Amino acid sequence: MKRNLIFSALLSVALVSCATTSEMPLAQNMVRLDTNASGLLFTSAAGAITMKKAAEATLSRGYTHFRLDQAQTASGSQFVGMNTHTSGYGTANVVGNSVYGNYSGSSFSTPMYAPTRQIGVTVIMFHANEAGAKGAFDAADVLAKKGKV
Repeated sequence: MKRNLIFSALLSVALVSCATTSEMPLAQNMVRLDTNASGLLFTSAAGAITMKKAAEATLSRGYTHFRLDQAQTASGSQFVGMNTHTSGYGTANVVGNSVYGNYSGSSFSTPMYAPTRQIGVTVIMFHANEAGAKGAFDAADVLAKKGKV
């Protein structure tokens, strides 16, 4: 029974896992990325997801390198549901054509929370021959590593 409780809790948390990144252009060579991740599967990958999106945005605009500026991070948790367990015991006595019964039961509920993580960053993009590209992230390299730099 304890296994079922743990399994259902993990399954619920996994089901509400997701990560989304919104992109807002700020200038020809600059975008703002905001990543919101929830659940055990995605909160640990939020940084890599953001880096991959930054590399994709850089390459799709014809640039080769990028720097991150004005980075902000936050983490927390969100309520995802209740796990309720109920048990009981019933008895019945037949007397003639009548049935008399008794029931006794109890239940308990446990709230379930999923971790969350938010990352906001401004991506400044450069061409390979520009001075700002020196020491910046190589977008193709970041993409090849799937954002895990």
